[in-house]
Amino acid sequence: MKCINSLNEAVGNSFVGKFFQVKERGSTFSTELAGASATFLTMAYILAVNPRILADSGGPCQVTEADGDLGIFGPAYEQCLFEIKQQYVTATAIGSMVACLLMGLVANLPIALAPGMGMNAYFTYSVVGWRGTGKVSYQAAVTAVMIEGAIFLVLALTGLRYKI
Repeated sequence: MKCINSLNEAVGNSFVGKFFQVKERGSTFSTELAGASATFLTMAYILAVNPRILADSGGPCQVTEADGDLGIFGPAYEQCLFEIKQQYVTATAIGSMVACLLMGLVANLPIALAPGMGMNAYFTYSVVGWRGTGKVSYQAAVTAVMIEGAIFLVLALTGLRYKI
């Protein structure tokens, strides 16, 4: 226990402890480490589930002649899905990392951020449809999401969101 107390004291007095105001907020390094570990374990499933949900939309994959009569169940289409799942894992991890770093370093708040699973499920299963079988194409849906994101960014940066 003495070792943990001395570690908490050392970190609390360090540049990192002062930057994040660990003592001022009534916390310790060991408490923050326990909270961070629990948060990581709670959010880790997103790295597995989010790519699976988004890949179910079919993404940019197209049925080719190599798929023959199998269509969206053909080998080339399945290979494309496998590859985009890998890309979605990377994008999910990088997006979460950037958002968490910004929240910690800019806002100085211990809040973890990751993609919204509910919105991704709605995008995949209600808008685009399973493997692109919905009424809206993947490309049109992604374009709408990008336009929506740009509008929200402008509203947030200009302060217009408070006036609406």
